[in-house]
Amino acid sequence: ELQDAAPGTEIFWALRHASIERLLGGGLNDQLPERGALGLAARQAMADGRLNMLAPFAVNGIERQGEGLVVDANLGGKPFNLAIDRIVVTTGFRPDLSFLSEIRIALDHAVEAPPALAPLIDPNYHSCGTVPAHGIAELAHPEPGFTIVGSKSYGRAPTFLMATGYEQVRSVVADIAGDHAAAREVRLVLPETGVCSAVGVVTVSASAGCCGGPAPAAVDACCVRDADAKATGASGCGCATAPATETRENMAAGVDA
Repeated sequence: ELQDAAPGTEIFWALRHASIERLLGGGLNDQLPERGALGLAARQAMADGRLNMLAPFAVNGIERQGEGLVVDANLGGKPFNLAIDRIVVTTGFRPDLSFLSEIRIALDHAVEAPPALAPLIDPNYHSCGTVPAHGIAELAHPEPGFTIVGSKSYGRAPTFLMATGYEQVRSVVADIAGDHAAAREVRLVLPETGVCSAVGVVTVSASAGCCGGPAPAAVDACCVRDADAKATGASGCGCATAPATETRENMAAGVDA
């Protein structure tokens, strides 16, 4: 949309990791459909040359020059400079705990989450799809009646899912209501496909599309695999003679921190 409004606009997507695959979701097989559609749209933008990838990318410094910015960086381990107008930073966050200084809280020193929760969400060992169910028992602090829920409860860990937060809230509210058994009987069903998933095998019938299902209307491709192939610069997937049923192993993926 930005490029349509200002045709001369160039967009760069810089990542500290060398691979983008784990950020693009599960396509049409993603159980979070809007996330899958975003991934397919990103692939198409790269294939069309409208989105320039810079990876692996590390910033050394940023200087203002006139109305713009010059980024001093390394790209693939080599010096790289880029003159730009605006930077949109999505590199995560750390919690601001200053307003909690007058109450008793307990936090893991690395993840900055409650000590019982920290090892369950540590991104060095978990993606959001492998975080076990948890609730009031893991979220409690020494301060009576005080609990942090949602993404803020994860501190610096990037492994949060909304489904996890909903279960946190259910558990905490049950505890407040006095139903302590329900509060500790936590349950969690996570998506089986997408950026936070563990492995799985998906069987797709020919009626759903020849290779992984039909591509979205906004993508110039005959199917998901065709969209993936074109995103890497290939002419397509060559699936005209695909078998009636295809079994495809999904790639395990994590969340870029």
